[in-house]
Amino acid sequence: MLKRFAAWLAEYAGVSPTVAAERLKGGNDAVERGQRWDAFYREEGGIRDMLDAMRKEAFEAAQEAEVKDDQTRLAWMLQDRAIRLLQRRIENVVATGRIENEKRKAAPVLRKVEF
Repeated sequence: MLKRFAAWLAEYAGVSPTVAAERLKGGNDAVERGQRWDAFYREEGGIRDMLDAMRKEAFEAAQEAEVKDDQTRLAWMLQDRAIRLLQRRIENVVATGRIENEKRKAAPVLRKVEF
């Protein structure tokens, strides 16, 4: 429904969208996707630094909560859990790209070896 609205709005405004379909989906190449995410994840001030800062904020806020305020502590713990899950997913994308890259490098050698 959102896609139809965006298409209608673009047509109404006289704008033709020129974004490649591969870019919208992130591409099909696991190596490229892994390298792209790794660059964003590891750069200074990148995703890893932002997520670490958010986790630190969550821990500090949970410490500042009153002793009997379980709901606030639970909310901050759930935020920390969500951040860790996001971090794990990003690391999985990067690892998948590295594994696929190693497979591609090893493929010619494995073809020469007869089992």
